Amino acid sequence: MTSEHATADPWPQIGDLLVNHDGGRPDPTAALAGQEVQLRVDGGETLVLTFLDAGLLRWSRAGRLVQSQPYAAFEIRPDGFFIDFVDVENETRTCCVWLDLRAVRAVIIDGSVEDRTFERTDLLSRARLSGSQSLARAAVRGAALQPEGEIPSFPPGAALLGRFLRYVYSATHVYDHYYVSPRYFHWYCWKGPDAGLGELDEVQCVELAEELFLVCWTEKLLPCLAVTIEDHRAMTSIGKIFGADSDTWKTGNATVGARMTRLADIPSPGSAD
Repeated sequence: MTSEHATADPWPQIGDLLVNHDGGRPDPTAALAGQEVQLRVDGGETLVLTFLDAGLLRWSRAGRLVQSQPYAAFEIRPDGFFIDFVDVENETRTCCVWLDLRAVRAVIIDGSVEDRTFERTDLLSRARLSGSQSLARAAVRGAALQPEGEIPSFPPGAALLGRFLRYVYSATHVYDHYYVSPRYFHWYCWKGPDAGLGELDEVQCVELAEELFLVCWTEKLLPCLAVTIEDHRAMTSIGKIFGADSDTWKTGNATVGARMTRLADIPSPGSAD
């Protein structure tokens, strides 16, 4: 007798997840073309971004200089931009930036699927040894836009705790998210390459402004991560998915966008109704 589990399709790979997730995504903006920003984080490290045109930038950081490489930028709110690029010299590393020109501050999100140390380690051992369920890594840090400016703090928060949301990326890709705790969220796929599947994965949620959130999650069954900016006024989610094929370790990256619906708020035990 063959079990249902044994005959099920395999878990989708990163290449499957990068298709048809952009139905709610606007076109990239050229508003940053010709500008340069210097983003300083704790420890004195500075990331310099020079936007050569609407699709190419030059960047320097920690003694490295990349003269030209592709990027994409999206204006989420007036003078508030989500910027995404993959390191053209190391495809296992990616960088996203939330750039708020009005508030004169930024957030840098460094993502990586470079470290394969625990690739073949069972899940419990991986969590115990590395401190995370996931192979993908994402570091979120506030950055100042001025040489002497104060570096903003964006600690992970609980603002999304209990929110039950639906994300429609396209007619063929629909997901639900439920934010269980400051560290974990549950996702379920109604339509898409992982339809009928769901998981509890690690998440970082940062409140950028009123009803505006940075959401960054890493999956444990695939070496992949996502970074999105969720505007709970406009009910839009715009960002990227990045990861590696678990067989070939070939990486993929795509910008994504969804229309959101707030289905319910589920209070945690002991919280006020």
